[in-house]
Amino acid sequence: MTDPLSNDRQEQAFFGCSRERARLGRTVAALLSRGFDSETAKRIEDEGLSLAALQRMNDVELQSVGLDQVQIQLLRSGPRPAIPTANITRALWQNRWTCCVCRSPNLAVIAHHIVPWARSHDHSVDNLAVLCLEHHARAHSTGTLEQNLTPEKIRDAKKRWEVEVSRFDANAILNASRLENSHWLWFNHSRIFEAARRAGVEITNLPMFSFANRQGLISSNGALTDKQNGEAYLYAGGETAQLLQVTEQALKATLSRTAIFNISDDLDPGLINAVAEPGDLIFVQGRYVFKSLTGRRLGPGQASLVQRQANRVRISFTADLWEAVATSAWASWLRGTQRVSAILRIATKEKDGKWLHLKCTGIALATSFEGMSTRSYVWPSWSEQTEDEEEDDDWLSGDNYGLP
Repeated sequence: MTDPLSNDRQEQAFFGCSRERARLGRTVAALLSRGFDSETAKRIEDEGLSLAALQRMNDVELQSVGLDQVQIQLLRSGPRPAIPTANITRALWQNRWTCCVCRSPNLAVIAHHIVPWARSHDHSVDNLAVLCLEHHARAHSTGTLEQNLTPEKIRDAKKRWEVEVSRFDANAILNASRLENSHWLWFNHSRIFEAARRAGVEITNLPMFSFANRQGLISSNGALTDKQNGEAYLYAGGETAQLLQVTEQALKATLSRTAIFNISDDLDPGLINAVAEPGDLIFVQGRYVFKSLTGRRLGPGQASLVQRQANRVRISFTADLWEAVATSAWASWLRGTQRVSAILRIATKEKDGKWLHLKCTGIALATSFEGMSTRSYVWPSWSEQTEDEEEDDDWLSGDNYGLP
């Protein structure tokens, strides 16, 4: 077996690439679902060809675009029906488009049925493994057990790799938050301490908890007191540094134990619908619009509706600006249109016309973290148009992913 890359190299390979378009285009998804490898599928898509265009070609024309007889057969009908797009998307997402055996991020991959389709008729995500071409060939070889990749070995590799993958985004966020130019702007304190308890963090053991508790800023169960309620915002007083530190400690301890998904570069309705579920913790960096709901500028209850929308994905949540962590955050960063980083928990996922709407609970806001977003979207607005849209309405509507 090829030696796996180090975690640092894996994360660098995944996060370091710049991509303006969707990570998984329609043509690539359609061809992968029919048994093509990712390299061939991407080449076909880059040449401007769609699945429908390929299916209209005769064999000579297909050979002229580089398809062999096996691929032509897969295109025509193949030995099995196509894998549902949502299933192959989720399998690829959970494995970071990377072979679960060798974990080499730059190799072409293919979707492999762990229990062969002919025997299982099972297209479920649990039965799909992402393999490079070499290990896919080994999985289908008939040599000795030592040489073969048995279903048991593949399942074990898939399980171990997916556990590691689930930590990549959390590690990247934690590393980015430590950079000198990174600053937290707002905390949903109650939700942070709630998430910490859910993750098994002993709040009272956090280094600064006892100081904040003795100052009457936080109760023994992590609830905020009313000591600062007369201020413009929670941290306006001079005795709140310990509360800020303990809240940041709770958030970082939670992230170190919890899966979180950075979807900043993946705001495509079909993909998000396939991979994101209510309850998931997500990170989304980009331009947000802040709209006051109350007009209040003193004490708790300074509710603001916060929204980001691009590429027919809308993300919204409310934030009480009273929980801003600094004067600059309260007075300017959390108002108007700003480019920020948001840690959110998905509450509901809804189809809103041609938009996929993620209604979320805000957890924390920060300045833009370096390296966490590479894909350009338009300046956000409350209108129904963005310039970074696919042309095919059926694809955008998410019909291929089972959107309601």
